[in-house]
Parts: sequence; C-alpha cells; structure tokens
Amino acid sequence: MAEKNMALPPEMESEIEALKGLLLDIQESKTDPEELAAISKNEADLNAAGKKPKQSIVKSQLTLYKKELQNTTQEIERIHKALEHIAEMRKNYFSSLSTALKGCPKEISAELAALKETAETLPLWVGENDEEIPPLCGAVQTDAGYVAKPSDMVAAFVTVKHRLHEWILAEVINYDFTTEEYKIQDIDEKQKSTYVLKKEKVIPLPNMRANPVENPNAIFPKGTTVLALYENTTCFYKGVVHEPPGTAFEPYQISFEDNDCEGGYSPPINVPQRYVLAFRSFETE
Repeated sequence: MAEKNMALPPEMESEIEALKGLLLDIQESKTDPEELAAISKNEADLNAAGKKPKQSIVKSQLTLYKKELQNTTQEIERIHKALEHIAEMRKNYFSSLSTALKGCPKEISAELAALKETAETLPLWVGENDEEIPPLCGAVQTDAGYVAKPSDMVAAFVTVKHRLHEWILAEVINYDFTTEEYKIQDIDEKQKSTYVLKKEKVIPLPNMRANPVENPNAIFPKGTTVLALYENTTCFYKGVVHEPPGTAFEPYQISFEDNDCEGGYSPPINVPQRYVLAFRSFETE
C-alpha cells in the first residue's frame, strides 16, 4: 500500500519562499574564494618574511581579515535568522497537524506518522565553546517558574472517561497567571477535548534535540524511569530507558511497564527525544 504524503498547508508556501530568500542571503555573505586565496597568499608571504614583512602586505592582510570578520558576522546573523524562521515554520506545521488529528479521525495513523517525523527532525542544539545547555533541550528540564506559551506542545495529566487518569499529548491554549492553571487541548480526543489543569500537571516537551556525544548530561541514562509516548498513540506511559540514543539522530529505546510481559516490561520500543520526559506521578482517587 502506498504511503500517504502529508501536504503542506497553503499558508506555508509563502514561508517557504521567505526561507529560500534567507538561504540565498547566507550564500551571498560567504567569502569569495579569491579573497580566501589572497589571505592564504599573504599569510605565506608574511611567514616567509619572518620579522621584517613588508608593510604593504601587513596592511593588505589586516584589511582582508576585517572584511572576512564582517562577512562571517553577517553569515552567523543570517543563519540565526533562518533557524528562527524554520522554528516558526515547524510550530505552524505542528499546529496544523493538531487540527488534522481532531478533524480527520479516519486519517489518524497518517497524522501520527507525521507527528513522529516532526519529532525526529527537531532542531539539534549546538553550543559554542562551554555554552550551557538550555532548558527544554533533550532531558534538560525547565525551572519552576517557566510557563509554556500558547500552541506549545505538552504532556498533560488529565482525567478521562470512567475516572481514568492519563498523560496525553496536548497543545497549550493559554495560561492563567492568577490561578496558575493551564487550559490545554488534547490533540486526539474527539469530544470534550479541553482541560484546565494546575501547572504541576503539565510538562513542556523539549524543543531541541541534544547530541549524546557532545552533551551526554542532556540525555536520560540507561535505567532511568521516564514518561514516554507509546507508539501509534498520543498517550505517555511509564517506562524505563533500555538504551539511550548513541547519536543525535537515534531515538531512545524504552521498555514500558506491562504486567502481561515477562519481567513486567515490554520489549524495547523506539521513541524520539521529544517524547521522552522526566517521570512524574500523582496520587489518584
């Protein structure tokens, strides 16, 4: 059976064109190969001259260095701008998927596949020098004062039918700073899909992947008890890290609690970083 391709929302076409423009700007800010060759030649002449280089060569090299520094600074700024634009596009696309999940129940499997793809292509955080890993990167949690913004994706602890309690994948509608409560929307439920929850019952999802090689402290180690999204569902369940990702492109392998399985845990299941969270539990009636 042929796989169904997810069509981009029409409103994203202009965003894609804008991104193309930003990428062209990045290309234009790169140093001309002839200028790089001139820098290398001057460097060779300076090294050959030893302690008595010609002032004309020194002056020329300084001019080339200043120009290259300016080009590099512009390139960095344009790259950051492009990354911010991509993050906004991802946010809009994810929002459209949430709408599709609620409006097209017959296509849920295709939409869940798209949600998985979105998680697997989450931006990778790359720090500079000894830059501290930011919150919501991999396993790095936020502080108690953090408030998720409208349209952010979260795990939410809700009461569903027959007083059943579940952690669900949801979208933030708003936050009331007076009552310290979120209003959230289940991306999968067909009816009564909004809930009002205390802040401690909502966990923001990571918005960046961590590189296990560069930042192992942003990865849950083997044996850690976690909340993780079970495959082909929009619910989070208790599990244990069977194997953490070995590279920035690998998922976790999570063994979920299952009394029907030998040892009380299921065989390992792949779960992207975005859907693996620090375990949190609540007493239920």
